[in-house]
Amino acid sequence: MGLSKRSILLSLCTLAGFGALTVAPGCGSSSEVANQETLSGSRGDATVREQCNPDNGEVRSVDVNGDGTPDLRHVFQNGVERCAILDMNYDGRVDITRFFGPDGRTVIREEDDYDFDGRMDEIRYFENGRLVNKEIDTNFDNAIDTWVWCTGAEVTRAERDRHHRGRPDQWESYERGRLLRVAYDDNRDGRPDRWENYRAGRPYQVQVDTNGDGQPDPQHNESIDEESAGPLDEPVSCDGTPVAGAAVADGGTPPTPPSPSTDADAGTPAAPAADPAAAPAATPAAGGAK
Repeated sequence: MGLSKRSILLSLCTLAGFGALTVAPGCGSSSEVANQETLSGSRGDATVREQCNPDNGEVRSVDVNGDGTPDLRHVFQNGVERCAILDMNYDGRVDITRFFGPDGRTVIREEDDYDFDGRMDEIRYFENGRLVNKEIDTNFDNAIDTWVWCTGAEVTRAERDRHHRGRPDQWESYERGRLLRVAYDDNRDGRPDRWENYRAGRPYQVQVDTNGDGQPDPQHNESIDEESAGPLDEPVSCDGTPVAGAAVADGGTPPTPPSPSTDADAGTPAAPAADPAAAPAATPAAGGAK
């Protein structure tokens, strides 16, 4: 009978302290992580992955199920753990890679393989131990198509490459975990030309730019009645914990139209914009029409 990813992870974490521990110079999956190419479209600093290079320290391995193949590998440098590598379904492939800060305890980055094909599908970035960014490959084609920014448990903005062309074409901004505005690049010129505005978790207005100036045309504002708006959107959590105080006030002026992100494809992922409408976008489960 197959085990869920969560149940396997719990088993590994429980047994890690009691399985056979092997200390060895680098071998196996730790070198695979160091040499593995990061996902196309990632905006993070890939050099942190060198922390998993076994040539830079020692590898302490744990064989959880006793089959002779390590299921957990911990890479230490100068006695400090810098990287942990987990094979959660015992198939010999890396499923989770966790990178630690200089203290050896605080997580700074995590990579997850959700479909067990040996390739990462999500990269999570942490600051001071808290999740601040996520990059996701939603269709498992080895390319990031969704970028998410978080503040606490709340998603604050996101970007999505709906058509998998290598650049965002949908931007979302949030308020208290609920959608505030979604911008779409329907003509694929790299700029938004259609906007959906949300109030109290429901869409209430559609705006369109027909002259290409990057701003909604005043004469092309379409109201959405409550019946057509559908059910209230649930607050979107960034880390799975409940979003506190998620009620959104009614009324207010539609936010300023967002601009596409101009973040470089390398380096630390950009921090959320001061104005959440300045660079919005999307999560796999977040609202907004495709």
